This record gives sequence, C-alpha cells and structure tokens, in this order.
Amino acid sequence: MISADLPTYTVTRKVTDAEIDDLNHVNNVVYNQWANEIAIEHWLTVGTEALKKQFDWVMIKHNLEYKAAAFLGDTILIKTQVGQATNVKYERFIEIYNATTEQLLVKTKSVWCAINKKGKPVKISQELRDLFETLT
Repeated sequence: MISADLPTYTVTRKVTDAEIDDLNHVNNVVYNQWANEIAIEHWLTVGTEALKKQFDWVMIKHNLEYKAAAFLGDTILIKTQVGQATNVKYERFIEIYNATTEQLLVKTKSVWCAINKKGKPVKISQELRDLFETLT
C-alpha cells in the first residue's frame, strides 16, 4: 500500500482507443503494462547514469487487484513507490486512479529483482535504497 513515509512517483495519462477491449473499458492487460511502464520510468528518473549502466530491474512477481473500470478518454493518475527491500528484491506498490473522480481503479503489489547487465541478481546497495527511499 502506498504510504506517506516514502517518496511517491506519479504520472498522468489519457486512455486511448488501443487500450479499450470488446467490453468498452480498459483491458486488464493494459493495467499490467502501465504498472511495468511506471516502474521502469521511476527507475530511469531517479537512477544516476552510472547506476543505470550497471543495473536493470525485472518483475518476478505481480499481483493486480481490479477495483473499477476506466474508459476511453479518461484521465488516469498512476502512483508508485517501493516497499520492503531484501538483498536482491524490492516490493513495489502501484495505485491507478481515475484522475477526475479520484476513484481507485487498480492496486498492485509486485516484487522486482535488481540484476546486472548480464542478467544476474545483484545486491541492493544502500545507494540504490537511498534513490527510492529518501524524501526530498
């Protein structure tokens, strides 16, 4: 769950026609795509150039809880922050809202593993933790 104790990264977007399914709402697969995209964007925004050349992240577990539908043209607010870290894994929480009504549409909890450029898990250093956990 997103908490006030850690920094939150947010993006806003509009629902496009390509994201609508045959039930005339955002397809559930799209929420997974948005979750993946914001996690990567968060890393690319907070990571230093040196760290981005050394490390990547892969999602190894993902749980999505669908609450309500989004529709064509809706403005969507997506929030993310990290949770608990272990040696090589980080929890990540994502909440997706209708930006106009502030209704929670989807919440997710995923686990991400830090890897080197050869695809091997690496220890999450204090430097990496500080990028995600330090309030500015």
